[in-house]
Amino acid sequence: MTAVTTRAALDADPHCRNCGARTAGDYCAVCGQETRVALPTARQFMREATGRLIAWDGRLWRTLYALAFRPGSLTNAYLAGRRRYYVRPARLFLAMSLILFAVIRFEIGTSGTGDLLLFDVKESTKAAEEPAVAPKTSGISIGVDENMKLTVGGPDSYLAVKLRERFDRFNRLTPTEKTERLVDGALRYGTYVIFLLLPVFAVLQMVSYIGRAGSHPGRPKLYAEHLVYAAHLHTFWFLVLIAALVVPWQPVRIALGLWVVYYVGRAKRNVYGGPWWARLTRSLFVATAYGIAVVTGIAGLMLASILLR
Repeated sequence: MTAVTTRAALDADPHCRNCGARTAGDYCAVCGQETRVALPTARQFMREATGRLIAWDGRLWRTLYALAFRPGSLTNAYLAGRRRYYVRPARLFLAMSLILFAVIRFEIGTSGTGDLLLFDVKESTKAAEEPAVAPKTSGISIGVDENMKLTVGGPDSYLAVKLRERFDRFNRLTPTEKTERLVDGALRYGTYVIFLLLPVFAVLQMVSYIGRAGSHPGRPKLYAEHLVYAAHLHTFWFLVLIAALVVPWQPVRIALGLWVVYYVGRAKRNVYGGPWWARLTRSLFVATAYGIAVVTGIAGLMLASILLR
C-alpha cells in the first residue's frame, strides 16, 4: 500500500488518530485534534508555526489594543469567561517579557552598557584607596564601596570562605567588566525574578482586599483572579517599557509615564471598584510592599550575576 492510499484510508477512517474516539467533524470532540491528516502546504506550515505566537487571526492585535488603551478590560473579560477573542494572560505575560528582554539586549548591543550602570571610579579620595570593611557580626555580612568592591564580614565559615573567593574574582575585574557582568546576569536571570515577583504581587493584592468581599460581590476574591489582574498589569508595564526603549524621545517617555499613572488607577477602579480613597490606600500598601520585594529581587539578581559564573 502506498503512502497516498494509506493517507486516503486514514482520511476515510471516522476515528481520531490521536485518541481513537469516533469523530464526526473536522476536530475530535474528546481531545481536540484535527481529523484531517493531509500534509500542509508551505504557506499552511508557516502559518501553523507562527500562528500561536503572533495570532494571525487578530487575537494578538485585539489583545494589545485592549491592554494598552482599555484599562482593566482584559481582566474583566477573562474573569467573565470571554476568553476566545483574546490571548490568555499567562501566554501574553510570557511573550511580552521575552520581547522586553530581547529589546533590552538589542539596546545594549547598539549603545553599550555604559548608559545602564555607572560606577564611581575616582581614585583620588581616601575612601577609594581603602577597602570597604563589612561590619563584624555573629553572622555573615556583605559590604560594598563606591567602586563596587565587595567584602564579606563575619566568622570564617565554609559559606564565608566561598563567598570571599567569588567576590575576590569579581573585585579583580575592571569597572567596565563589572558592568558587563552585572548586565549579562540581569538579562540571563531577569526572567526568573519576574516570574517570582508576579505571584508576590498577586498575594499582596489579595491581602489588601481581605475582609471586604461582601460589600462588592463582583470583586475578585480568589488568588487566581488576583493573579490574572497581576499578569495583565505587569504585561502592560512591559509594553510601556518596550515603547520607551524603542522611542527614546523624552516627551514620549513623559507621556508614557503619565499614562501609566492614569492606567493603573483606572484599571483598579474597573476591576475592583470601591471609593477612590480606599483604592489609593490599598495601592500604597501594595506599592510599598512590592517595592521592597523588587529591591530584594534586584539585589538577589546582582548577587546571582556575581556568584553563578
